[in-house]
Amino acid sequence: MFYDTKLEILDATHFKPVLSVMADVQPYRKSFSFEDGYILETTYRAFCPLESLLQLNGYVRISKNVFIILDIKEWSDYVELYLYRCKPDFGLGEEE
Repeated sequence: MFYDTKLEILDATHFKPVLSVMADVQPYRKSFSFEDGYILETTYRAFCPLESLLQLNGYVRISKNVFIILDIKEWSDYVELYLYRCKPDFGLGEEE
């Protein structure tokens, strides 16, 4: 794996970075269906070192894009994150 992309783990309340890790980010397509009829399609997956701050439904930033973590698979020495990209203005109205 090539840990060549900076991934920032964000605080879910203020969307401020709390930790940065290096990740191997790859394009990926996988659909998640919910019982109320919503379907979300992941657009990326990221491989990164084990980190306790990574949480399901948590947020990460890669470059200027914010992603929500839809699924996490934990392996022996790394985690695999399935990411859904939020709208470009997501979280901008949160700052006061």
